[in-house]
Amino acid sequence: MRVLDADQIRQLVSMPRLIASLRQAFAGGIVAPVRQIAAIPGGQGDRLLLSMPAFSQDGRGIVKLATVTPDNDRLGLPTIQAALVVFSPIGAPVALLDGSMVTRLRTGAASALAASYLARADSSQLLVIGTGALAPYMALGHCSARPIRRVSVSGRDEARAQATAAEIRTLVGESIEVAVVTALERAVAEADIISCATSSAQPVLAGRWLGAGTFLDLVGSFSPSRREVDDEAVLRSRVFVDTLAGALGEAGDLLDPLRRGIIERGRIEGELADLIAGRVSGRNTQEEIILFKSVGTAIEDLAAALLILELEEAGGGPPPH
Repeated sequence: MRVLDADQIRQLVSMPRLIASLRQAFAGGIVAPVRQIAAIPGGQGDRLLLSMPAFSQDGRGIVKLATVTPDNDRLGLPTIQAALVVFSPIGAPVALLDGSMVTRLRTGAASALAASYLARADSSQLLVIGTGALAPYMALGHCSARPIRRVSVSGRDEARAQATAAEIRTLVGESIEVAVVTALERAVAEADIISCATSSAQPVLAGRWLGAGTFLDLVGSFSPSRREVDDEAVLRSRVFVDTLAGALGEAGDLLDPLRRGIIERGRIEGELADLIAGRVSGRNTQEEIILFKSVGTAIEDLAAALLILELEEAGGGPPPH
């Protein structure tokens, strides 16, 4: 069994190549059962174990096991950690991958894939809200999909925001300006793309702050009880999701207003597969605000894992960026 750690995976994978792999994966052929979620006793907050399988048509498959431990945040540790096992068509485990790095890369790639349909082609200003381990990879993804010239970072803790900004600079290169911002309302109004990657239970972004033409990318919450944006942000937006099954089971940003009758099910216009297949239209005007809600799917994990092994078998991959 091959074992690849986070550094090896990061060196193998380029974001544009991963985005292309995800586009192909969402075009069809992958079987991804709804993930199982179990509570983990002890500690603080909602501690969870997620089991996420997926299989290609030739019988290759993966299972990702991810733990969610909110109390790790105060220890300066990642709240999401994971391991991913790859199986051959005969059911033999052939590789063990660092699931945390796979998750960060594929989540950034999925949002970048959505942005290729839903964000303005001339988007140059990116705002990342959140300072967790995922945040730098959301910046990397969006900078790979649109001509971003400036990345702004917003977080509750100044030191962590500065550290996140420094990691983003390493990932995206010196040609893109990266800065920490403290005036969130102003930063939201000025941004072309906003990526929320927080673990907040209450909205951190108000819909009234959004400017015309904004693409709003929500990836932090995957619980019916948690939200990153308020009702007005949802009401002002055209709404798309990564998968309908996942969003309608876990996306609090949509489930809460659906439950209270603020929006109806029809407000969700489609999922990534619909955009790729052309069953629904992406951005129609420069002025419309579009919201993309992602809770993650094993389709992305399988596509990423197979690409990683392909590159590793070939003796290496493209440069990091």
